[in-house]
Amino acid sequence: MRKSAQTIIRPDACYTIAAANGRVLEVADFNTENGASVRLWSYEGQPWQQWRFEEAGEGEYRIKNRFTGKVMDLAMSGVNNGTWVHQWSQTSGAGQRWEIVEAGGGKVKLRNILADKVIDLVGMRVENGTQAQIWQDVSGENQLWKLEPVPDRLMEKPMEAPPAKAAPKAAKSTKSTRTQTGKKASGKSARRASKNK
Repeated sequence: MRKSAQTIIRPDACYTIAAANGRVLEVADFNTENGASVRLWSYEGQPWQQWRFEEAGEGEYRIKNRFTGKVMDLAMSGVNNGTWVHQWSQTSGAGQRWEIVEAGGGKVKLRNILADKVIDLVGMRVENGTQAQIWQDVSGENQLWKLEPVPDRLMEKPMEAPPAKAAPKAAKSTKSTRTQTGKKASGKSARRASKNK
């Protein structure tokens, strides 16, 4: 067992990573592909909402999704504020290594080793579908997380993706992951694009 101040991480356990409102980080639409985004969603006890913290060096972890087997990673190895967090096959890169930083009150920050920035939520939003990103540590509520062990009864459930009824979610996700920053064309460039069609 490794202890990071008050937070004890068990290597045999899975955890939820919960925001202040109880929603958790998950792999969007239970997608098993490299590049699938990590976003906030209401907790439903699903394995794509559960994470293992695997030691990657002294005080560092890879955060591996229980369902996909892939780890949290920085989109395009970005280190700037606003770089999206997504999943990728495990490599030796520092963009996949995270430190658990105690924040008091049973909460932590998850600091990326490569970028020296913490997991944060785009636009400080907390609704379902909000994209995870990295940002400099500003002690914001949207940078604080609670790590809760997944109960054994949920670990025993078979790991199957639900039937393909998630089409509306998938369409929404595809739209929101077109660019790393999530910005859409607007103003003159949007009108110019529509004229060229």
